[in-house]
Amino acid sequence: MKNKSLIISIVNQQCPGCRSEKMFIGPAYSKKFNKMHKKCPRCSQTLEPEPGFYTGAMYISYALQVAIIVAVVVATKVLRVEGTVGWYLGWIAGINLLFFPLSYRISRSIWAHLFIPLKDGIQVKAKES
Repeated sequence: MKNKSLIISIVNQQCPGCRSEKMFIGPAYSKKFNKMHKKCPRCSQTLEPEPGFYTGAMYISYALQVAIIVAVVVATKVLRVEGTVGWYLGWIAGINLLFFPLSYRISRSIWAHLFIPLKDGIQVKAKES
């Protein structure tokens, strides 16, 4: 048994305390995309240690959205797509809306992993492929 990687835990949106259980209740693309467990079902780690804890995750979300915008602009330049300013803004807005639930969850996961430490003595069984 060994602990999962920090990056894998962040991308899979798993509890920062034990890195095995999901932080969010349902799938990303559902009406409840923002619903989180109050505590981890496995290690009982509080996932919202204080009111307003995830306010700082907005900055991470902002950075992710900017990265998406840059990726869209670079892709249009590489593919030599011509369009008006309105066309570019439409594509950027559409792609940002498409990725918003994932951006929201990943930013919260990054923020939680920055400030909630991995619990000592908790071992996570690696999945066998």
